[in-house]
Amino acid sequence: MTFAHGFNLLPHRQRDARLARRRRYVEWTSATLCGCTAVALLMVWQAFERVRIDRQRAAIEQRLAVLAPPLAEHTRLVGEAREERLRNERAATLSEPLMHLLDLLDALGRESSEAVAVRQLRQRGWDTELLAASSDHAASAAWLNRLAALKGVKDSDLSDMRRATGATEASSAFEIKAHLKWDGPPEKKRAQAEAHQNTRGKQ
Repeated sequence: MTFAHGFNLLPHRQRDARLARRRRYVEWTSATLCGCTAVALLMVWQAFERVRIDRQRAAIEQRLAVLAPPLAEHTRLVGEAREERLRNERAATLSEPLMHLLDLLDALGRESSEAVAVRQLRQRGWDTELLAASSDHAASAAWLNRLAALKGVKDSDLSDMRRATGATEASSAFEIKAHLKWDGPPEKKRAQAEAHQNTRGKQ
């Protein structure tokens, strides 16, 4: 309540309003200072973390630099061992047909030529074809059975039985074709070995 001349009968309201404004200013200032302090602490912590991480990285790089030559040597030795193993596998794969042929020739050398006489032999990888003259069907079958019993033979058959070239009517000689299939590596490894052999031949 005021008089007509404008005197304020309640001066404490203005004082309270000023105090409230001051409190708000103090609160805002405190909040701002707290926020700035938190940001500053975060930046300091990040700086320390960055220094720590940089030191760890430098230490790891130093260890790796020390280990680099042994690791490179180990990698080289592993690569050489792998190449050596592959070369040995290729050599073994390529030598198998030759070993089979030698076994077959040894077996044929022990056979009597009276009943069955071999005239021609063809070796193609893991397949062998023999052209022979025989005078007896039973002798031909027994001869093939003996060859089929050789180590490594997977399959065998007789085909194309006909009268031998140059044989007279009175002669009972006839031609036979024997086929031996040897047990070799899987088709994929066989193709790789043959491709490697062809590549070496071109070189």
